[in-house]
Amino acid sequence: AWVLALTLLGSPRLAASFIEEIFQQFGGGGGQQFHFQMGGDGVFEQGRREKPIKWPKGTSDKISKKFAWLKGTEWNWNSWRNVKFEKDGNFDAPTTDCQRGQCKWSASRGKVFVLWGQAGLHELEIVGEMPTEQNPQKMKGLIMRGIRASDGDKCSASFQRVFDHEAAELDKDLYEILGLQDDAEEGEIKKVYRKLSIKYHPDKNPDEESKRKFAEVRDAYEILNDPEKKILYDTGGMEAVKKADKGEIEKGEDARANLAVSLECRGCRARPDSPKCQGCGRCPNEVRMVNRQVGPGMFMQQQEEVPSKEKCKQEKAVIDAQIEKGMRDGESLTFPRMTDQRPGMIPGSMILTLKVAKHAELERRGDDLHMNAKVSLREALLGWRKTVRHLDGHTIEIGTDSVTKPFQVLQVKGEGMPLRDDPASFGNLYIKVEVVFPQSLTGAQQEQIAKIFA
Repeated sequence: AWVLALTLLGSPRLAASFIEEIFQQFGGGGGQQFHFQMGGDGVFEQGRREKPIKWPKGTSDKISKKFAWLKGTEWNWNSWRNVKFEKDGNFDAPTTDCQRGQCKWSASRGKVFVLWGQAGLHELEIVGEMPTEQNPQKMKGLIMRGIRASDGDKCSASFQRVFDHEAAELDKDLYEILGLQDDAEEGEIKKVYRKLSIKYHPDKNPDEESKRKFAEVRDAYEILNDPEKKILYDTGGMEAVKKADKGEIEKGEDARANLAVSLECRGCRARPDSPKCQGCGRCPNEVRMVNRQVGPGMFMQQQEEVPSKEKCKQEKAVIDAQIEKGMRDGESLTFPRMTDQRPGMIPGSMILTLKVAKHAELERRGDDLHMNAKVSLREALLGWRKTVRHLDGHTIEIGTDSVTKPFQVLQVKGEGMPLRDDPASFGNLYIKVEVVFPQSLTGAQQEQIAKIFA
C-alpha cells in the first residue's frame, strides 16, 4: 500500500493536480486512472475531467488489413488487467477514460497504436513473426512491446484469447481470394471457382495449407454465387452477410418494373383459348369511383377495388439507364410509366437515385476532385514526379521541382469532373501532399545535414 503525505501550503488546487499526476503515472495508460478535484472547503473529491481526444498528426486512425487478425482479441496489459481490441477500432480497458469511449486503436506500418484517453498515444510492435491469420493456437504466447509516446514509459501486452471470432472475417476480400476484380460477372466467378477448387482439392493436396485454401475458396464462392448474399457483400461487406445469416437483415420493398398489361393479352377476356393468350391470367383489381348514399338525399363519391375482367401477363421490362457525364450522388433518373400497369390506370414513374461508390484514391467535391499523395523528405526538398491514373483510365503526371511543404495543396486545372451542363469543361484536381519524415537519423546523417544548413 502507498501512503502519501502532503502539506497543503496555500494552494490546495496545486496539491490536487500533483496527486492526480502521480496516480496518472501509476496508471500509465495501463492501470487505474484517478481524477481529483478540490471541494469548496479544501476537501478532495473524486471527479471527472474529460477532454476531446484526437489522433496525433502522422498517426493514421485506420486498421491495415495486415492487422485484421487483431480484431476481436483480448490481451493482458502490463501484467495488470485485460484489454480488448474491438472490431470497430474501439479499445476497451477497465479505466474511466475507456468506459467513456475515449480509447481507440489503429494499426499500420507494422505498428499497433493505442490512443488511451488522457494518457495519450502508445506505440507497440509485435515481438517475433507477425501472424497472417487469426489462429488462437498459433497466437498463444504472442507479445507486443512498446512505449507511451508522451514520456517513453514502457508498456507490453500478451495475447489471452479471441472473444469475437467473426471480427477478423469482416475484412475478407472474397474477390481477392478468387483472384478476381470486384466487378466480375457470374460466368467468370464460376469459371475461376472450378479451376481453384480442382487446384486445391484435398484429394490431390493433403497438406493443411491447401485444405485451408480450398475451404477459403469454397466459402467465397458460396457467397458470391448467391444473388442475395452477393448484393449484401457488394454493398455492406462480410458484416452484412453475417447479419443476414442471423436473420438481422430486413428485406426492402420490391421495386418492380414489370409491364402487367400488353397488347398480346388484349382481347383474351373474350377469347381466352387463343394461342396468344397463353400465360395470361387475371389482372390486379381495378379501382373505380362509386356514389354512396350517406343520408337522405346525400351522396358521397369514394374509391373501391373491384375484380378485373381483363387478362394480364407479367413481363420483365429492361430499363436502359443512361448516366450523363457530371451527374452527382443523389441525382435521379425518371422513367415515366414504367411501374406496374393496371387496366384503367396510368402507370406511375420508376425513379432511380444515383448512389456513387467511394473511390480508393479520388474524392469528389462539387465539380473538383481531391486526392492525397505521399512524398519522402528527400523528394520534398529536391522535387518529385508521380503518375496518377484517372477515373477514365488516362494518366496524368503530378509533381514539382521546388520545395514541397507538408500538406501543401497542388492544383491541376481541368482534371476534375466534367460539368453536367457543359461536358466539354472540367473542374480541377487538387492534391494534398504529405511529407513522410524518416523515423531516425544516424550520427553521420545528422552531421551532413548540419553542414548543409550551416
